[in-house]
Amino acid sequence: MHDTLIPLLLISAVEGRIPMNLVSPITGSNELLQLLAHQYRRQTFQFLDGQPDNTATMDELVGYIDSVADEVSLRTELFHVHLPKLNESNLIDWDSQSEMIRYYPNDLCEELLYVLETHTS
Repeated sequence: MHDTLIPLLLISAVEGRIPMNLVSPITGSNELLQLLAHQYRRQTFQFLDGQPDNTATMDELVGYIDSVADEVSLRTELFHVHLPKLNESNLIDWDSQSEMIRYYPNDLCEELLYVLETHTS
């Protein structure tokens, strides 16, 4: 049964019937801590978590992130480094064509963000 369930879940995710993160969720706290190590990725999760449907555009995210970098540098770093990394984790969907970002809430991620935020403020 397990051998047939995984391919069916993958097909459903690829066809958009279920979120990909339900098929291949982040595996544990070590992987998640590595993702949360950079402030831009933490701020991305925090911003998306507060948006309707946990969805935003790249422009909205760039406007939110607190950065000393100029907007072009920030956008480039998000586009080529941070959003692809988060997309690979299946915690977000990042469409580089439309520049739409959607976060799929994750209890462990939110708990770790809370701890990091309260101990670094």
